[in-house]
Amino acid sequence: MVKRAKANSSNERVSKKSNKPATWDTIMPLPSNPETGETANDFYILDCETHVMPEDYRRFIQYFEGTKTFEFAHEMCNHWFWKDHRTGKQAAIHPGMDWHIDKIIADMDRSGVDQIALMRESFIDTAGDSAPFSTNQHVIDAIEKYPDRVIGVSNVGPFSKRKLKDILWELEYLHDNYNFKFTKFYQPEDCPINDRRLWPVYEMCQDRGIVAFFHTGITIRMGPTRYTLPVLLDEVASDFPDLKIVAYHGGFPYWEELVTLMWKHPHIYVSYSILLTWLMRAPHRFAHMVGTTLQIAGENRFVWGSDWPASDPYQSVEAILKLDIPEELQEKWGYPPLPKDLKKNFLGGTLAKLAGINAGRNKLNFPGENKPPKGKTSEGDKTRKIMRNKKKKK
Repeated sequence: MVKRAKANSSNERVSKKSNKPATWDTIMPLPSNPETGETANDFYILDCETHVMPEDYRRFIQYFEGTKTFEFAHEMCNHWFWKDHRTGKQAAIHPGMDWHIDKIIADMDRSGVDQIALMRESFIDTAGDSAPFSTNQHVIDAIEKYPDRVIGVSNVGPFSKRKLKDILWELEYLHDNYNFKFTKFYQPEDCPINDRRLWPVYEMCQDRGIVAFFHTGITIRMGPTRYTLPVLLDEVASDFPDLKIVAYHGGFPYWEELVTLMWKHPHIYVSYSILLTWLMRAPHRFAHMVGTTLQIAGENRFVWGSDWPASDPYQSVEAILKLDIPEELQEKWGYPPLPKDLKKNFLGGTLAKLAGINAGRNKLNFPGENKPPKGKTSEGDKTRKIMRNKKKKK
């Protein structure tokens, strides 16, 4: 039986019964900041990047040699992003290679996350461009099972290999019939961000208010990093001034380049997805990144995401609750103190506004100790209505 975790003398989260590091489903109190008294329940939290990939589907393509690259990425994430930020030791065990929706929701219950933006896992290039690791149907299945918690992120690439009419049809279909609000551009397996073949897709997203997520910064073995450099967003943002752009991973390590683009283009937003658990072990580095962004782009440009299962959402939420800019850095670098509403905006308020989500009507109350919240959300009601109408038309 899983026991509630407690802290030992080194602050490492452990299982009470076994005195071993906590597993991903070890019973935990909600993330909190003891100094301020804030907990995850004090904020509407929307994770901008989570991935579904049931193992029983992925096994059909595992005979491709390239899929072993994904196993490398899995091990790297377990090593870097599921460690306790205070000790550098394993704080939680990566949830393995079976990324099914029940496991995702359980992890979000543990972490106090109200809703998730869920997407398929692609990596189609590792399987000889024959099949992705999961499909948009897996996202639809998750929405149908958890309409109050799951908001769809479409991925209709690879754009360089599909017919434009099929791409635009699928994008429209998913957003009209299942209340998808976001779409993901994963360029490492495709073409550069500023490839002109993408212009009709950007135009549809702009016209329909679909929020566009981009992988920016370094790539993990698959595909060239030159396709995902933040500077490539400059041309896109210039030609599509009303396109809502969120740059995943902070453009790291080219994060200052991204922040400068955010100054130039007020419709570019930054997410530090996957980086937060690592940055907690280097708090001054994180404070520098946040302080620089505040100086140049302002307080309403931050979007929170875990990149589940690449990093631990519990510690990622905790990173924002405990976020601060030390007075030393304020004095030496001229950073402003942390604005009052930054955490609220960072954890979900900004992305909710971009996507037309009412944060207050989608906030759930978590009892803690990994227990699921009760109640329904307005987005869940909207999704159920859309799906009912779809069935009536058949």
